[in-house]
Formats: sequence, structure tokens, C-alpha cells
Amino acid sequence: MTTRLNNLGSILGSFLVMCLFGVALAHNFAFIGYKLHPFLLCIAAAAIGYGLIEALFAFVAAVAIYFLGLLVYHHNLLPAAEPHVYIIFSFAATAVVLGVVQNSRFHQLLQARSELEEVRNEGERLRQRLQVVQTANQKLNERILGEVTTVQSFAEIARRLSVLEEKDLYPALCDLMVDFVHAQEASVYMLQGDCLTLMAEKGWESVPQEARALVRDRDLLWTALDQRRVMTPLDLEKILRQTPLDPSRRNRRLICAPIFHPQSGEAIGVLSVDRLPFAHLHGNTLGMLGVIAKWGGESLYNATSYQELSRQLVRDDLIPGCIPLILVQDRYQQKPGQGLVVCQFQGLKRLEYADQVWFRKTLSAVLQPLATEGASIGRAGDEAYAVLLPEGSKAAETAERVVSLLRSRVQSHPQRGTLSIFVGSVSGPSPATYKSDCQRALKSALRC
Repeated sequence: MTTRLNNLGSILGSFLVMCLFGVALAHNFAFIGYKLHPFLLCIAAAAIGYGLIEALFAFVAAVAIYFLGLLVYHHNLLPAAEPHVYIIFSFAATAVVLGVVQNSRFHQLLQARSELEEVRNEGERLRQRLQVVQTANQKLNERILGEVTTVQSFAEIARRLSVLEEKDLYPALCDLMVDFVHAQEASVYMLQGDCLTLMAEKGWESVPQEARALVRDRDLLWTALDQRRVMTPLDLEKILRQTPLDPSRRNRRLICAPIFHPQSGEAIGVLSVDRLPFAHLHGNTLGMLGVIAKWGGESLYNATSYQELSRQLVRDDLIPGCIPLILVQDRYQQKPGQGLVVCQFQGLKRLEYADQVWFRKTLSAVLQPLATEGASIGRAGDEAYAVLLPEGSKAAETAERVVSLLRSRVQSHPQRGTLSIFVGSVSGPSPATYKSDCQRALKSALRC
């Protein structure tokens, strides 16, 4: 109510100022007879600034002042002059039209303000919810990992395990146990046959010979491997007693986590925390060691797959036209009825590099005539080569010829006694049997 009274007072003040201008400029405070009447400005200002109610009040005030002017200057409230009717009508039209338009704008503005306030309130509620979620997430991270956040730790573990050389992964796993599990001594064992073989360690003063290969026993390493879960000495049926006479260090393990093959799911190794501050011996440490073991198994599988693929893509630059193993397999399987001749070197890698080059060049000289007859020459393994013959019936004859030529050329070499060369053949292959046919050829191979 106070606001509306202030608005009405402001309107009356504007009319008073306009009347003073009329007296000063036209000696007519009501501007009697002016068709474009100055009071329209006051009515328009009231309508635009305050709305329809104030505009109607301004209209009434303008009419009252105008009739007062008629009485003062013409001594008649209802003159017959034509302009007065149009002036009064312009007052009414301006007040009503502008007042209604401004009321509509006020209504739209209030609606937009209400929607904005609703959006603002919703944003504030979402901000409060987000703050609650962030607080809960921070507490969860602190509970899981203690000093570091989950995302940062996992990203760092993944980055440091993203190597493709298997020999580099074992020391990397030891480093991860030291950095993220706070181990003071750590080791990695892999299952090889019936033994757990030490692949890497960190923090040990020395590596006893007895600790390099551990046969099956009821220790923590083998128990974790058999039960397929993270183990501590408290999980064993017996308490392991540490004694000075334990060169294999079987009874010095604190936490062991098995490493699994990601495809077969078989346990292939064990991560071992051998010494750890007591303050870090809790559930968070066990969980983190399990994560490292899981990702370690996947990284070892990736490294093995990469090495196998690299081996299949290797060719021999000393033998012109030599194709990689993967291409030999593909060509052999795509054309049934081919002949296969396999030449296997045993002990080639033990020779000096110059001697290896000599034997490979000698083999190349023997096989090159076959290439001119339409045969394909390629790698069959690390120390093996294969020849694909268009006609399978000639495989045995070709193998005998290769044996004869190699015998005559390698007999004079000083290292001939340290190297064994076998040449075998097979004919009439069926699709997708390259590996089995290669093994068949070597079983019936002749020694040069």
C-alpha cells in the first residue's frame, strides 16, 4: 500500500512540474487548446512505470487539471470547442493502451522471475546434493586407499604396467608393491612346472639359492596359489615360525596374492610381500595387492601375446624373399594340396653371430633355386624355416635334395659339431593343420 501511495505521489508531482512549465512557457498551466498535449507524457510515464491502475489515476488527474484550466481561462467546464474532445480521448486511450501493455509485460516479467527463482533453487539443491556426493566419495576413497585417491592410484598402476617386455614387468610389480602397498621387501614368483621360480625381488639383502625355486609345500606362497585368493599367515592352518635356518625364506612371507591368466583363469604366479611396517598391515593393503596381482596377470598376458605376434612377423633379411611365419601359415592353409618342407636348426643361437650368418646364407643358397620353381620360403620358428611347394607330391624328393646339398656344404665348417640340422617333409595337407603338419615333418626329419 505504501508503494502505491508513493507512485501516486510521484504522478501528481510530475503533473505539478508540467503545470509549472505551462505557466512559464505558455502562460497556461493546463495547456488548453494544444492538440498534442504535454499531459500525454505524464500519463505515458505513469503507464510505463507503474501499470494500468496508476495510468488511470494519471488520466483522472490530467482530466481534472484540464477542466480546471477550462474553468480558469474559459470560465466554462463544457466548452463546445472541438479539440477538447479529442484531447480528453487521447488521455483515455494513452492510459488504457499503455497501462494494459505494461501490465502484460509485468505479468511476463513476474513469470520469468518465478521460473528463474525456481531454476536457481533447483541449482542450489543440486549443488548441495553434489557436495554431499563429493564428501561421501572422498571418505570412500580415503577408506579404500588411505593416503591416495582411487583414480590416481589405479591410473598410476596402469601406466607403470603398460610395458610390452615380459622381463620388465616383474621388477615393475615389485616397485608397485613398494610404492602402493608400502612393502619393504617384495618378490614375484611364477609357476614353472612343479616349482615356483623367483622372477624378481626388491629390498632383499641377498638372494639365497634355495629361494630361487620353491617346490610344493604348505607355505603361504603355495597356499595362496591353491586357494586362489590373497592370504596372510593368519589364514593358514598352522602358524609359520621364522627361524634363522630358513634359506628358502618360506616362512618370512606376510601377504601373498595369486596372479591369474586372464583367458584361462588359472593361477600362474604369486606376488609376495615379505616385509611390511605393522601400521600398513590392514585390509586396504590386501585389497591393493589383489588389484596389482590382477592387473599384473593381464599385463603379462598382453606382453606374451605381443612377443608371440612379433615372433610371427619376423622375417630373415639374409634369405631373399623370406616371408614371416604368419604369412607362411596363411598361404599353407589357403591352398590345400601343397607340399611342406621344414628345415630345423638346433643350437644356431649358441654360435657366434658371424657363424650364424654363414649357416643362414648357406641355407639361402640351397633354397633359392626352389623359389625360382614357384616355391615360397619363410620362417617356421626361431631356428626353423619352411618351404611351401606348389605340388605336394614333390615334398619328399625336395627334402632329400635339400639334405644332400646342406650336407655337402656345411661339413667343412669348424662349428659343424655344435649344430644339428634336420630336414623333414609332409604332403597333402588339409585346411588349418599347419602346426600339426609341421610337427609331422620334423618327426620324420633327416639329419644333415
